[in-house]
Amino acid sequence: MTAIAIDYSNKSVNDKNVEELENETLEWDKILQTCTDELVFLKHFLTSEVFQPINPETSENLESYTEELEDLKIEKIEVQLALRNHKNDLKGMLECEDISCDIFYQTQHQKLLNRLKDLLANFQSLKLGIFHFSIPFLKRKPINSKISRN
Repeated sequence: MTAIAIDYSNKSVNDKNVEELENETLEWDKILQTCTDELVFLKHFLTSEVFQPINPETSENLESYTEELEDLKIEKIEVQLALRNHKNDLKGMLECEDISCDIFYQTQHQKLLNRLKDLLANFQSLKLGIFHFSIPFLKRKPINSKISRN
């Protein structure tokens, strides 16, 4: 599990130029792609044989985690779409002639950052829940056993 830092500049949004805002959105894209990969892995993991044989309580937990993953996936897609639109909109900031115009784009950027932070916090919490749930199902091989390679 990796913590992802999304605040890599000490500048406030109001002090950043268009290029800096665009660079941030590129970093956010990378973060969201990593989330996509992790969501796919966790979905496969929850449907794997690790949790067999299954009992009713395990089944309920797996179903709950799967539903939470799906909800998170939907939110991630919505954030990605908002990010795509925001990246396109940032070009308009170059044409701003007054401070109120700049503030509009900076406010949009901050709102998107807050939305991304919320998404990542919720995803982190969900991953921790899945990891803690999974620990009892993961079996260790004795240290003396040899790993065979084909």
